[in-house]
Amino acid sequence: MIAENNKPSEEEIALADKSDTAVSKCPSCGANLTYNPAHATLKCDYCGTEVKVDMNEYAEEIDFARIVSGNDWGDETKVFECHNCGARQILGKREISPTCAFCGTHNVVETADLSGLKPNALLPFLISKDSASKQYVKWAKKKFFAPREFKKDLKSPEKIAGHYYPAFTFDSDTRTPYSGTLGKHYYTTHRDSKGNIKRVRHTRYFNISGNLSWFFNDVFVQASKPDDTKMLKKLSPYATDSAHKYKEDFLHGFSASQYHKSGMECWQEARGIMQNEVRSRILAKYDYDVISSFNFNMHCYSTTYKYLLIPVYVGHTTYKKKLYNFYMNGQSGKVWGKTPKSPLKIGITALLGALAVAGLVVLGVLLL
Repeated sequence: MIAENNKPSEEEIALADKSDTAVSKCPSCGANLTYNPAHATLKCDYCGTEVKVDMNEYAEEIDFARIVSGNDWGDETKVFECHNCGARQILGKREISPTCAFCGTHNVVETADLSGLKPNALLPFLISKDSASKQYVKWAKKKFFAPREFKKDLKSPEKIAGHYYPAFTFDSDTRTPYSGTLGKHYYTTHRDSKGNIKRVRHTRYFNISGNLSWFFNDVFVQASKPDDTKMLKKLSPYATDSAHKYKEDFLHGFSASQYHKSGMECWQEARGIMQNEVRSRILAKYDYDVISSFNFNMHCYSTTYKYLLIPVYVGHTTYKKKLYNFYMNGQSGKVWGKTPKSPLKIGITALLGALAVAGLVVLGVLLL
């Protein structure tokens, strides 16, 4: 029971310390505070005390040279690993993670302390967990092929937790000298020896050269495991221009993943994205049909980066003993995931499609 004056008992505080949401302590009662996205506050679930979080500190770009020797996490965090699905979560030193945010099992143990770069930027959750649950239900009930029983019984997901995924963004000035030979088709007509008119294609080639200057802003590269790539693309875009300065307050009640791809690996991927864009922009300046040769050499200047965390709600529901995962952008509310499918609905749809095709074939025969 809750103690008098709305203050938790020592036993309740001890239990709260074992949750996956506690880091900061309530100034009124000493219980744990968690970040409340709906009001941008740290809130005490016991006495209701709320501490305002400064939402006016925005992330700054970091010089590229520090991507190898930047700040590390120090002793702020520790890592928990799920022995069921292999997921690794970053939590504060005083946090304990009894369940895995990804598969919901309790087989989670503490591993070695975290090493590597510490994020300097973060997109905070803007949607509360309750709102995220309601949005998921609304999304799932719109799925045409989902069984009617599933939609009828769905009131909320069985499990939903907020998790931050790692990513890098890069800014860079580029200057690219280029040269090449492009070809434009043209056509002539003439009569052959039998008097038939023939249309012949020719190609007129021309040389190109020049320089392209282009500034790239926030080239986004996700830094988590390859399995997460599709999910993060489906939940994009992300408002990286308005990323906040990283602060531990935003993680209270949430977990995070360390980058799987290093900053340098992400830079190489970003550079490839930039090169493809530069190539397209150069060639778009010319009217051509074929490329005989094309060479360019992109140079990057004043390159900076942000190592940021992307907010995603991870949840699941079970239908007929099968697990269905879903993911939600913690800022925009965009949902991606799987729901069960009704074999009856799929069969009827396939049958109607086949009948429509057959009808078009019959109509085509009658019109001949």
